[in-house]
Amino acid sequence: MSNYKYTIVQDGTLLKRDIGENYKNYFTYRDIKSNNKGDYINFVGFIFTEEEAIVSFPKHFFSEEDLSKINKNPLNLEAYLEPLFKIIQKSMNKKNKRLLQVKQEINKSYPFEAFFNVYQYYQKYGLFTQEREIKRFGYNGKILWKDTFNKSPLVINHGNLLFMPPVLQKRVTDYVFISKCMAFVINTTIDKFRFLFKFPQVNLEFRDIDFSNNEKIIKNLKQIKQHLFKDIHLRLIEDLIVYFKNQNHGSKHLEVKIYSFHLIWEDMIKHYLNKYFLKIDENSDEMIFGNTGKEQHNFQKRGFKLDSRRKMKGLKTYKIEPDYYFEEGKNKYIFDAKYYTEVNKLDYKQISYYFLLKNFVNGRNLRTYNALILPTSELRIKSIHFDLDKEFCEADEQFKIIEYYLNMQKIIQVYLNNY
Repeated sequence: MSNYKYTIVQDGTLLKRDIGENYKNYFTYRDIKSNNKGDYINFVGFIFTEEEAIVSFPKHFFSEEDLSKINKNPLNLEAYLEPLFKIIQKSMNKKNKRLLQVKQEINKSYPFEAFFNVYQYYQKYGLFTQEREIKRFGYNGKILWKDTFNKSPLVINHGNLLFMPPVLQKRVTDYVFISKCMAFVINTTIDKFRFLFKFPQVNLEFRDIDFSNNEKIIKNLKQIKQHLFKDIHLRLIEDLIVYFKNQNHGSKHLEVKIYSFHLIWEDMIKHYLNKYFLKIDENSDEMIFGNTGKEQHNFQKRGFKLDSRRKMKGLKTYKIEPDYYFEEGKNKYIFDAKYYTEVNKLDYKQISYYFLLKNFVNGRNLRTYNALILPTSELRIKSIHFDLDKEFCEADEQFKIIEYYLNMQKIIQVYLNNY
């Protein structure tokens, strides 16, 4: 990794002209967003060319000052790269339907999912070993008498009845080819993405097979698949086929790009709230967190079907879904995660959540806390997003939305360490 010349950028920040020119052959239309102020980075991930690398961190991972410093003097860069690579790896492995879009984006550049499935098979069962039986007519080998009597032509020779040619049994092991396919998939991926994966490689020579001929490899795998019956073996072959179908031999660069990091931010904040949130101070509106990670809250994305016609058959109605809804004691919390570079407009959706749900109290008198949770490179910041004037409130009603900014690096580290 240290041999590369690194350029460090950040999702949502202005793309400098020299960087855009240097990597123009590697950027796609999705990588850059443009407006009247300029072009902006629009992904989290990395592009490795033969000698250079551009790494895009999540929004507010660095302050502007720190970003400038690390580009001038990248000595401690690996300390920052490691959590980024780990969060990418975690997103590949995590069984979460809400992160499906992230997985699809990661797998678009390389068949990581197929690799993980093959590697998990290897960890659990080792290299593939499967023996199958072939029956054929011949003269050299073990004779299967029952099959010979049923299938071989009957020949009369000097008054003797002969079954010729007899049916022979041959045992064929497919483990050599499939095991070498597994070794190629595992070792090649670990070697290419050694900065991502610290897995041990497979000790099996596979260079006697031409793995550049994908069509031939896939054809052989499909032929073998016809003779297998166990689901675990069939899934293994299917994963190998998927890998070789999507492997790009011609590319001279490596890349992983995530365009939906907001989904990872939502998942990280959900974990942080459920494990560390204590309360909101009713006087200062400060959000208080603990240090142990032993809280057991149940902040969840919750759907509310509010239309009175929702039970009418054949009629389409709508629902609202706050990112995090939670009731505890005399308090109701309605939070929304926002993966923003900056807040520059009123969040009407969060306002609607309050007014649509303020009477949903299950017979209790609950105080509602409304908040937006955003990333920052600072320690922690609180800001009022909206405070409804008393002129428009009911008696004794107070409604405001607080913006809580949590440190991006800390949230990532907690997510990686404790979840």
